[in-house]
Amino acid sequence: MNPPVILFFGRNPAMMSIVDLQLKAAGIEATGYMDEDALVKAMDASPVHMLVIGGGVEEGPRARLKAICEARGILALEHSGGPQHLPDTIKEAIG
Repeated sequence: MNPPVILFFGRNPAMMSIVDLQLKAAGIEATGYMDEDALVKAMDASPVHMLVIGGGVEEGPRARLKAICEARGILALEHSGGPQHLPDTIKEAIG
């Protein structure tokens, strides 16, 4: 079975780097985006299982991305509990 496709979206470059490192250390393959258009193109290009939306994302993009996820059956996970907790949160959400 292929691992689930997980994308994450945030606004802070330093935090995105930390999130990337935390997920890799936990054995979770995920790709991060800071540009909404690039993220949507990636979502269009292949099936996505989960989108993690960081706490610093503004309400407009947050609402648009959640609507896209809902329309496509993608699990949207809004996370603001710190990158050290994200791997466990993702694992719990995926089941």
